Amino acid sequence: MAKAKQKKLRAQEEIFDLAPVGYLIISDEGIINDANLAAATILGLSPEDLSDQPILNYIFEEDKGSYFQHRRELFEEAQAQACVIRMVKKDKNIIWVHIVANAVKNENGLQICHLAVTDITSIKETEGELLKEKALTDAIFSSAPGMIYLYDDQSRLVRFNSRHEEMTGYSSEELSKMSLLDWYKGDIKSQTAVLEGIKKALEEGFGEAEANLQRKDGSIIPMYFTASAFKLDGKQFFTGLGIDITNQKKREEEIIYLSYHDQLTGLYNRRFYEEELMRLDKERNLPLTIVMGDVNGLKLINDSFGHQKGDELLKKVADIIKKGCRADDIVARLGGDEFVIILPKTDELETSKVIDRIKYLALNEKVDSVGVSISFGFETKNSEEENIQRIFKDAEDDLYRKKLYESTSMRSQTIDLIMSTLYEKNNREMLHSKRVSEICKSIATKMNLHKEIVNQIKTAGLMHDIGKIGIDENILNKKEKLNNSEIKEINKHSEIGYRILSSVNEFSEIADHILEHQERWDGTGYPKGLKGEEISMQGRIIAIADAYDAMTSQRTYGKILSEDEAISEIKRCAGFQFDPGIAKIFIEKVLKKPW
Repeated sequence: MAKAKQKKLRAQEEIFDLAPVGYLIISDEGIINDANLAAATILGLSPEDLSDQPILNYIFEEDKGSYFQHRRELFEEAQAQACVIRMVKKDKNIIWVHIVANAVKNENGLQICHLAVTDITSIKETEGELLKEKALTDAIFSSAPGMIYLYDDQSRLVRFNSRHEEMTGYSSEELSKMSLLDWYKGDIKSQTAVLEGIKKALEEGFGEAEANLQRKDGSIIPMYFTASAFKLDGKQFFTGLGIDITNQKKREEEIIYLSYHDQLTGLYNRRFYEEELMRLDKERNLPLTIVMGDVNGLKLINDSFGHQKGDELLKKVADIIKKGCRADDIVARLGGDEFVIILPKTDELETSKVIDRIKYLALNEKVDSVGVSISFGFETKNSEEENIQRIFKDAEDDLYRKKLYESTSMRSQTIDLIMSTLYEKNNREMLHSKRVSEICKSIATKMNLHKEIVNQIKTAGLMHDIGKIGIDENILNKKEKLNNSEIKEINKHSEIGYRILSSVNEFSEIADHILEHQERWDGTGYPKGLKGEEISMQGRIIAIADAYDAMTSQRTYGKILSEDEAISEIKRCAGFQFDPGIAKIFIEKVLKKPW
């Protein structure tokens, strides 16, 4: 009930702010408590400028007596009052306004005024100072932006403006035969809201309601209605304004939707999950199972292929989980790569079937050749005494135990895919990586390193440029010399490669070597500016192998150097770019050339 009330208050506030008619709320001391944009615009001010100001500041001096008279009658007779007076704008220009005033008591029991204000200066100028009140009222009726209506004591529509015909689709003749509840046939909720608004108008002088008005063609318009009650010749009448709030309703629904849904996947969000879990945590829903799901390899996909591909993977996973669940199951995304499912009246056996169904659906799905892998863990609440938050924690722990194996396997497969994708983008990268790998192996062997270290360096050489998967293909394949911004992009590849490989246990040590393979012996390299033996031995070996193969192989730009020319370049750069000791071993023992 509290949420429904808050929702109604938010809608009423939006209607007040966006209504095309000016509204002012005046305290019992004559101070403006609130003003909407339309009222402020009439006076050439902002709503903030009007707030806390005396209303008399804006009423023309000669008309203040008339204003006081109508205010006194308003409170004494407890009936809506209408008057035409002059007001003073910010620029000191004088305008004519038509005011409908209603008396309302606030939460402290104090009398306040609601003023509906319409600028009729143009009508006054057209008709002249001697314009009769009836003609003035006719003009207001016909020019008002909303539906203005007058119903008699039999709830018959006895007067209406042209907006009625436009908005409802009925002719003037048909409208003259309409009664109050004809607009809401079969809609008990709208009928009740309208009748309650009228009852309040009769008791307090002013009422309001939100209702769905039925047009002649059967379509519906959400409307906001006001009602002011008054007596004429002993008969009870009420009049008011109807505003189409379709756009406000749409915005309200969008806000409510976004407050309970994940924007990326369309699933419920953490807020909805927490509220729904409290609602479902009842004995009638036992056994109640919580399933935790986690997408394997999301960070790896983000680092390798970009966040757009990561988002595609998350949306795909959301669709798979939704399809694998039943209609009454609650599926939510908690954030990042985490999902949760609430399964009311579901035991361990049935839960396993749901998870198996989701995993089977995932087998047939891919995002750009990347398989979809989801790890699940769950826990079931079987008795009312068990704490639901403990059940959630146990489901989380079960997930992490299962994820250790499943995620590792998935990441290894993804690394293979990344390398394959890189080679597809640029065939030269495949040949270059394989040659660098073999050179790294030869150098490490001649350095008499342990067999395991030799194999590790060989693998690092093969993967040293894996970070280029994150570089634009146009830059990788550019035949002309790269400009400064493109060089900066290329220089990011060692860091990207590090991020990719550091997330995979079996490659985490290799990741450090790949991060350092563009460092220089003299400390002028990147990304850290390491110097000398601060750079790992593996990184120093890759640097020489990478440079030698780049100089002696087909490149996108620059000429191919002969072996002797490349050897001379390595000698020249030893002690500056390269480790001089490793450079000497490479030339003398691998290439078998004199130093």
